[in-house]
Amino acid sequence: MGEWFALLSSLAFAVSHILIRRGLAQSNPIAGFCLSISISALALWFLAAMYLPLSSFWTHIILYFALSGIFASGLGRMFIYVGIDRIGVSRSVPVAGSAPMFASILAVLVIGETWSLQNFTGTLLIILGIVVISRSRTEKRDWRTRDLIYPIMAALSFALAANVRKLGLLVENVPLMASTVNATTGLMLAPLMVYARGGVHILRMSRRVFGWFLAAGICNTIGMLLSFYALAAGNIVIIEPLINTSPVLSVLLTAIFLRDMEAVNLHVVTGVSCTVVGTVLIVLS
Repeated sequence: MGEWFALLSSLAFAVSHILIRRGLAQSNPIAGFCLSISISALALWFLAAMYLPLSSFWTHIILYFALSGIFASGLGRMFIYVGIDRIGVSRSVPVAGSAPMFASILAVLVIGETWSLQNFTGTLLIILGIVVISRSRTEKRDWRTRDLIYPIMAALSFALAANVRKLGLLVENVPLMASTVNATTGLMLAPLMVYARGGVHILRMSRRVFGWFLAAGICNTIGMLLSFYALAAGNIVIIEPLINTSPVLSVLLTAIFLRDMEAVNLHVVTGVSCTVVGTVLIVLS
């Protein structure tokens, strides 16, 4: 069941990335992040109020999920949005999709999960995919190689979050509560990011952009919730690569729905293919 949750989570995240890209054409990453994380927090608290007693949040385990929220719902989501804005979906998302590599390394070192030779081979292929994608310059606008730092930082943030979540879920298996705390922590970071970028004026957006960001927030919330249920049911070295098959879906959806904004050529497809093969090897191991 955990594998199915992970694959559905991947699809939800991929759709979210396409919707965010549409909104970013007329707005900025901070506005997209703030609206998206607000939708996630509100939706998850609504579900928590329906299905969980308030006392379930009165536990020290909440600290694990709060910390994971800083890394994933806060820093990770912000980095991936900036990356999408700077270098596009077809490059940013696959690079951020290298998170399973970092997550698996941490899972072996921190949690004690097993990482085989097949895992290692898959990791090398993921790295190769990142290199190939970074050398491609097919976006219908200029971009700088140094902007790849944003999706890489997103990958590191997501990897740290996955391990912290798993540590918490090993103590108490409460994915709905965990995802709610995770989103709430990310929301608490939003005012700091707005202040750092000059104030609330950056949150102004048209009704059309609001619609894109709203839809993206809903999809991202679904993906987040499913990812917690997947992680609660399986090991990081299996679940994280499955969740991060979203780059394949993102590139496919980009070729279909973002043809006027981004170009997907052989370079990008080759890089994504390497990433996918590496991910499959990790899963099958």
